[in-house]
Order: sequence, then structure tokens, then C-alpha cells
Amino acid sequence: MIALKVEKIGDQVAVVLTEEALALLGAEIGGTLHLEPSADGAALVAVTQEVWLDDPHARGRAFLKRYNRTFARLGS
Repeated sequence: MIALKVEKIGDQVAVVLTEEALALLGAEIGGTLHLEPSADGAALVAVTQEVWLDDPHARGRAFLKRYNRTFARLGS
């Protein structure tokens, strides 16, 4: 089990990740970590991690990929 510290920074709340948590989540500094509830709602699951520093168009492609089914339904 990994214990994470929850801190208030200004008007926002942050979770401080340890090096072990970063490695397990596959997260990198500067990336965005997407979390969603598990099927039973008992936990959060890391879905994707995105880093926009290397490819300026990666964010647009990730958006289109994420909502591809929605776009397909709207187009039918």
C-alpha cells in the first residue's frame, strides 16, 4: 500500500505522489494523469497519461481517440 499526502495549495487540493506511485502509475512530471472510477466505484483507475511536450498535435489526437465512439454516433 502506498500512502499519499493530500495538501491544499491556494484554492486547489493536490495529492503528493511518491516516486513509487509515479512509477506504478506510469506518470511523468509535465504529463496529465486521467483517473476514472473502477467498475464497482471502490477505487480510481489510471486510464492514460499524456505528455504534450514532444508532440504539439498529440493532445488533439488523444481527444479525437477518446471521443471517437461519440463522434461516430453523432455522424450516423
